[in-house]
Amino acid sequence: MRPRTPKTTRGFVLVNALVLVAALSAVALALLARAEGGRVRMLAAGQAVQLELYLDAYEALARSLLDNDPGAVDHAGESWARKDNALTLDRGQVAGQMRDLQGQFNLNWLANTQDEATYAAFERLIVRLGVAPRVGQQIIASLNPGGADGAVQRAGGVAEDLPGGAALMLDQLAIPDKALIRLHPYVAVIPGDSQLNVNTISAVVLASFLPRANLGALDALLHSRKTEPFTSVEDFTDRLVDAVGAELAEELNQDRLSVGSIWFEAAITAGLEGRVAARRVVLQRLPLPAGAQVAYRLDTW
Repeated sequence: MRPRTPKTTRGFVLVNALVLVAALSAVALALLARAEGGRVRMLAAGQAVQLELYLDAYEALARSLLDNDPGAVDHAGESWARKDNALTLDRGQVAGQMRDLQGQFNLNWLANTQDEATYAAFERLIVRLGVAPRVGQQIIASLNPGGADGAVQRAGGVAEDLPGGAALMLDQLAIPDKALIRLHPYVAVIPGDSQLNVNTISAVVLASFLPRANLGALDALLHSRKTEPFTSVEDFTDRLVDAVGAELAEELNQDRLSVGSIWFEAAITAGLEGRVAARRVVLQRLPLPAGAQVAYRLDTW
């Protein structure tokens, strides 16, 4: 007859078994959690790669649009300027818009301390856009020899204290976020020898160089280019004289004007399964076969 196991012994064995099961369960959960974390990281990495490919695809489209743009006249009726370039891809979408940077006020012009007319135009532009004068003074100081003291870092930006002189990108300038939102549609940072494209310049920027001209007359002049783009600087000047008179038209430096551009910016946004990435890329259009080249690129996630 088999001896009976004491109840205390059976209880001890049961407790040990439960502890072992609990330990094994904890290990199993830890392994599952690690595996799930790895899966999530792999998924996120895969999404990041896919989003970057989406951004690359639109950037390639932007370069192709510029390379295939015929003629020396650039205006808002051309393919590169379309606002509905949205593409639906396998699991996501990508959209973008291009703008002609030579239709904006080039802040690098302010690096030339002898150009009083440009300084005055910038001050008028700041006032018209409702930007605090101190912000304009900070920008000017940043671009002048010696640079500015105590530049303020923008949230999420890469602003820095410049040694003075021309900037390489808008993000270098310590412009407060609210002011940047107002300025961005009207300013650019490109080489200081660039010209203003009269086919893409806004009435606000043009008025900053022609302070005595009637803004309504300038609006009407620029509206006419939708159906009849300016074919040359002379064509623009003739029509400007008709709009505001010869005396006022002479206040605009024709050497700074053009009807074509080589500097463009593409703002791109890509989405995939709830995740979004954005890219801002500055393109310089060179003669073929070189074609459009990337001068500056900034991705945000």
